[in-house]
Amino acid sequence: MDIVTILSKVTVFSHLDELSLVMLAQHCSITYLQAGQQLYQTNDPATHLYIIVYGRIRLNTVSNLSTYLGRYEVLGEIGIISNQPHHGSVKAMRDTTLLSIPRQQFIDFLYHQINTLFALSQLIIARTQPDLQHAHPMSHNRTLSIIPVSSQIPAIHLAEKLTEHLQRWPHVRLVTAAHVDALFGIGFSQTPLDYGDDDLKLRQWLASLEEKHCYVLYAAHQNDDQWSKRCLRQADRVLILAEANQTPTHTKLVDVLNQHDWQSQIELVLLRSEGDPSPHTLIWKQLYHARAHYFIHPWAQTDICAIARQISSQGVGLVLGGGGARGFAHIGLIRALEQLHIPIDIVGGTSMGAFVAALVACGFDSIEMTHIAYETFVARNYLNDYTMPRVSLIRGQRFHSRLQAIFGHQRIEELKRTFYCISTNLTTGEAVIHDQGELATWVGTSMSVPGVAPPVAWRENLLCDGGVINNLPTDVMQNLERGTIIASNVSLHDDIRVPGIGLDQPDQSALLNWNKLIKDKLLHAPRLAEILMRTATLASDTMIQTAAIERANLHIRMPINGIGMFDWHRLDELVEIGYEHALATLVPIRDTLPIA
Repeated sequence: MDIVTILSKVTVFSHLDELSLVMLAQHCSITYLQAGQQLYQTNDPATHLYIIVYGRIRLNTVSNLSTYLGRYEVLGEIGIISNQPHHGSVKAMRDTTLLSIPRQQFIDFLYHQINTLFALSQLIIARTQPDLQHAHPMSHNRTLSIIPVSSQIPAIHLAEKLTEHLQRWPHVRLVTAAHVDALFGIGFSQTPLDYGDDDLKLRQWLASLEEKHCYVLYAAHQNDDQWSKRCLRQADRVLILAEANQTPTHTKLVDVLNQHDWQSQIELVLLRSEGDPSPHTLIWKQLYHARAHYFIHPWAQTDICAIARQISSQGVGLVLGGGGARGFAHIGLIRALEQLHIPIDIVGGTSMGAFVAALVACGFDSIEMTHIAYETFVARNYLNDYTMPRVSLIRGQRFHSRLQAIFGHQRIEELKRTFYCISTNLTTGEAVIHDQGELATWVGTSMSVPGVAPPVAWRENLLCDGGVINNLPTDVMQNLERGTIIASNVSLHDDIRVPGIGLDQPDQSALLNWNKLIKDKLLHAPRLAEILMRTATLASDTMIQTAAIERANLHIRMPINGIGMFDWHRLDELVEIGYEHALATLVPIRDTLPIA
């Protein structure tokens, strides 16, 4: 290993002359970390500065924020400079090689290299900036692995197809056991991962590929040999390939996955023909420790293109906020995305945003969504089964029956497009993410405004409208790490106003005497349902929304001033407002977004 050359590629050392680099290299030793292995924990003494030669690590702060670091980056610098224990913990996301420099030797070096100290100080300041606290794990060189659950599944073929949609060579390099054997000799791909001479030779060759290419895609033909284990431990993102209708089986791959504390993202790709069910999705995910899943019709180009976008963090995630009737503006946004051929790969939302997002996930287009919304909220108004308000204004049974008619018995985990919605646990005060289970049930739960509709009992807790705690759930979308986040916001900060009233002194009877006080007869007094909804979502819309907006790559605040949360009859107007505003926002940045 040419340590001097490695040090010269590290930003904080790039200004050093060769003699200084040689002096620093003399203090360096090599440290190997296996996937999931911990380098140090919070409050451990800071004894060394570390430089990543190849691989990827995850730094978790005491506030549970994650930062991902890769090739030629340093870590442990704050503890070294401050002479304080580490303020976070570090684990290897995949097999990683580091250079380590003892603290005292490095401090002595800094006494003679003021420019290095200055560069290191700049790095420390930069890493404390809020926008760098959750650096994307795929923001550097990217490595992906595809491993089948059985040798009968054509993983190599899928890898070749994905390569075509990842801009091809030299942007992407596909590596299989056959490629390794062709270069180094038959059987070399089966070299054990033992840090012996052959193992290190192979590791360094793979590291050189990662430096040359933006993406390196490792593909295994089977799941129980040394090459498949290497693919697992070499990747930032692991795709487990299986057939949707096959009964999940315990393979040797499961044993390998159970042996390590994997930090890399493990995701499931299920081969499923159009119209076929996927009854074992949750079992597959649990068995293979998958945090997410995709469906692919063998070998549909649109499906492969969609997966390629998402695994390379080039996908488009759409987050739709709650806001009652104002949520119809989301349909206008979807119409604009359709017109501009911008794909929607993942969709999630809260309350009315959850309803529209579910329509997207089920494959309805904007015209069909408008018809469904009209029948549901305007023509028939399924929200009018009023009851004595002991628990809520309406029973909610008619609306739930309507959701069942729209979505049937579809389950979220079987939808072709990834979907989630949010509800609020009134019992614990926490947000609940619904990414599995019956679609109609959880969409209805996400829309159950406290006081307007009855909460839903679930496992001895009461769940209600997600807008109470998270009206624009971009945090969930960010954690999926699929790419660009577009957030559509239909909430208002000054939602309920009484113009000209209470100027001199508080007026407790203002709403009761509305017609006498308000000369503009077009302005109606805030209704009980509107007051309840505004009260329910107040904290989320004011205190939490700033952070939600900052997480989005594109935040679209719909111009819906003057439109009430229960103005269902303004459906067409709201759709048109959403369409025109979204089009004006998206057209200037169209070239920065993927094309379906």
